[in-house]
Formats: sequence, C-alpha cells, structure tokens
Amino acid sequence: MTQSIGRRGLLVIALGLAAVFAAAPGALAQKLPAYDARAGMMNVGPNPERPDAEIFHVAYTMKGGNPATRPVTFVFNGGPGASSAYLHLAAIGPKTLVTTGDGSFPAVPARLEDNPDSWLAPDGKPGDPTPYYAVESDVNFFAGFIRQWLTVNKRWASPKAVAGESYAGQRIAGLTRVLAEDYGINLNRAVLISPAFNVPSIAEPFPPYDLLHAITVFPTLAATAAHHGRSTITNDAAGYKAAEDFALTDYLTGLATLGRMDPKAQSAFYARVGGMIGIDPALVAVNRGRVGEAVFANNLLASRGLVLDLYDGTQATEKPMPEKRDEYGARPRSLSILTGVLQPPLIDYLQKDLGYVTDRPYLVLNLEVSMLWNRKSTMGTPSDLEIAFLSRYVLEQALVTPSARERVTFHNYPGGHMFYLNKKSRAALAADVSKFFEGPYGVVR
Repeated sequence: MTQSIGRRGLLVIALGLAAVFAAAPGALAQKLPAYDARAGMMNVGPNPERPDAEIFHVAYTMKGGNPATRPVTFVFNGGPGASSAYLHLAAIGPKTLVTTGDGSFPAVPARLEDNPDSWLAPDGKPGDPTPYYAVESDVNFFAGFIRQWLTVNKRWASPKAVAGESYAGQRIAGLTRVLAEDYGINLNRAVLISPAFNVPSIAEPFPPYDLLHAITVFPTLAATAAHHGRSTITNDAAGYKAAEDFALTDYLTGLATLGRMDPKAQSAFYARVGGMIGIDPALVAVNRGRVGEAVFANNLLASRGLVLDLYDGTQATEKPMPEKRDEYGARPRSLSILTGVLQPPLIDYLQKDLGYVTDRPYLVLNLEVSMLWNRKSTMGTPSDLEIAFLSRYVLEQALVTPSARERVTFHNYPGGHMFYLNKKSRAALAADVSKFFEGPYGVVR
C-alpha cells in the first residue's frame, strides 16, 4: 500500500544512522538514462562545525539534468533500525534483485540486474549514536542531512521530495513540518510506502474489546485469505472493496452489539466473518470476532502444515511448531531471510560498481537499535502531515477538507509489506509515482 503526496530526478538513498561515500560513476543500466552514482559518508549533527555522527548514503544523478527543474528525492526505510537496502535494491534503485517476480525470495547468493522500474528515469568522527534513537532526534538528524546535502551539492533551488517505507511514514510526517519550520525547506512531494504513523488510538497493545483496530485490520485478513483461495470474497478490487465495506458497516456494528445478540445471531455473525477471512467460525467465536494477526497467520493454512509470514501474507512456509495455534513463535521470515538475501549483492555492488570499499560493518537490519528506540513523542502524527494512513478508514478521517483530499493519491498493490518484491506491483508503483511527479512544482496540486 502506498500513499503519495504531492517529477522525478535525483535519488538520495540514506542507508544508515551511523554510517558517506565518494565513488566512481556507476555502470549505466541498459534501459536507463546516463547517470552518475556516488556513495559516501556525510558528517551531520546539530553543530556543523563539530559534527557528532556520519550518515552513509548513495546518490544517483541524471547526467544533463537541469537542477532548477529536476527534483531531489531523499529515500529511506524505517525500522527503526532498518537500512534502506530494501527500497534501494528491491524497489526503486537502478539495480534490483533477480527474482521470479511473484514476491518470493531468490536463492542465495542473490544477484542484481538492471531495474526497469527504477525511479531514476528521464523527464568529524562518529560519536555515540544512541542520542539519535528517538523520534524527534531522528527527524532532526535526517533534516540536518537533507540541508547539508543540498548545501554541499548546490541543489537548494531544485524541487524537493521525500519517499520512505514503514516507520519512515512517521519520519516523513515529522520531516514535512520540521523541514518547513526549522530548516526553511518546503517539500514539493512525498511518497509513503506501506507507512506506519504515530496513531496512539491504533497502537499496540490493543485493548481486548477494541473496535478500531479490528475493523482496520479486517480488510487485510480477508484479502490475504482471498489470495490463498480461502475467502468468500473474490481476489480482486471488487472483493477488496467488499471487505472494506463490510468492515465499516456490519462488522463494526456486529462487534459492538455482540452482547445483545442471541446465540443464533452470534453464530451467523461468526460464520460470515470466518468465511471472509478463511478461519473456522468456532475459532472466530473463541476470539469474539476479533481475530488477530498471529492467530490468523497460524491458522489460515494450518490444515496444510503452513504458517503465513507476518510481513507478507502471500508467502507461506512449513510450520516448525504446529502445536502453536495462537502465537507467532519466531521472528517473521521476511526479517530473518531477506537480510541475508540483500546484504551480499549490496556489498558486491558498492565495491565493484561504485568503487566504495570499507572495513566498517553494514547492518541491513539493526534490531538492537529498534529495541533501544524511544518512541515517546507527539511527532509523526497525521496532524504533522495533514494526512494519515493505516487503512482507507484512517485516511478518510484525516482528510477533512476538499483541498487536502485533492493533494493525495492512494493506491493498493498486491503483496505484503514489501509488495515491490512482486514485479508487477513494483512496475505499477513506478508508473503511479511517475504520473504523480508530473506537473508544476511551484504550486501544490
């Protein structure tokens, strides 16, 4: 799922919190325009004269582009603690993983190929990083990097955009306000890919009788079940809409009035819910109609001995602990496996194509950072961005004025959290972003 706010040009991919590079020109992709690729470390910190950290980044610049009209897009993943290797090598960079294209992971060692859906297309010594492991300091850290990069590369007069995935949704929400208020940088576009926001009313842990979380997660469960042929809805746009409509009407009122229903009405309600999400009505009843992600992932394909990946429900693997039916006993496969898939080709690409060699370790996903992250903040809420996303429900609640709605486009793509692993979804994302970036930058559409 992607949300776009806001022409394509230079991509700056920020890859880590404490990690910059100056490299040789990148190899030209056969179907891409001529471009330069640079990788390096850039000093950042509150005091430019005494930087206290470095940030590792890769910059792709189209040769012959006009800086006055070619936008600069800063791209990052989320986590917290995740590098941008995911978007860099699986979605929008000029090189991408060689895969079958159905969303499954490639065999290792993985290889890279030219990315036909790349967004690059025509028309001091580091100190202790832990002070940056917090919402507000993280936003200011990236804002400082953006200001520094624009200064060093003389691109202040260029249109400016940001794009990010997952936790980067909260980061971008904060950046849109902080960049404008504290750094004198007004963004022209923002693209949010499977974003997460600071929405306290829909944050874990969920209250046992919560309605909001239940109705916002239900369409995803139904769509996943439909993908596996286990739902009463069809696996297409009409089916997904039916699930959304049900979630906002009969499902919501059904949950709210369960205590007033007689046993026959309750059974009918559980049967309808179970049919749509592919779960035994008896199990739906045990969970009082609120089937959580772990229960769903463990039980949808349990009869086949399979468990769903929590980050991509289209992918299922053999269940190592079939006796566990209501908890997820291991880290999602996407996190465990994809890290090892991405890191070797990334390091090989940096060394051989970009000429950047370092003995510093590169962590695709730093779970220690995530555990230490201070999430207490009011920053990164829908009010910062003036839009929100968790499902279409939250989006529609935040877009209260006609002008705000006109500035936002919303798209769904088949796949999981990292849906761009599916080649068709990646191509559709690139096409939608290309269309979104078209138009004048002096005004907000």
